[in-house]
Amino acid sequence: MKVYISGTFTAQARLRPMAERLREAGHTVVSSWLYEPQQRPAHLSDAAWNLTLADKDIAEVFSADCLILDRIGESTSGGRYVEWGVACHPTEMKLRYTVGGGPDLVFAHKRHRHFDGWDDALAYFQVNHAAR
Repeated sequence: MKVYISGTFTAQARLRPMAERLREAGHTVVSSWLYEPQQRPAHLSDAAWNLTLADKDIAEVFSADCLILDRIGESTSGGRYVEWGVACHPTEMKLRYTVGGGPDLVFAHKRHRHFDGWDDALAYFQVNHAAR
């Protein structure tokens, strides 16, 4: 299964091991933002860099079968919620899961399942989404 992990940019280091565990279980993690540098290349303006990142992330969300929204920690850009919105588009048939977080926002109710933490989410994947 192709999985997109959506989260705050400051959570990259914390989420990389989760992506690795999904890969070890036979899934493809398509969220390349987990490995992006924190600064833009010198030849791009801020606007061009941000547009490039936004377009890439949206394309990766569309390519996924499942989106996992990590709601642990404060959002630094709002990007994770845009990615969630893309995954909730009526033409998309993606599985949508949330992990952690505080009070539910209205669109969090578009999820198929919520997990209190990543251990629970990964255990659920082992049983319900075993790679074949």
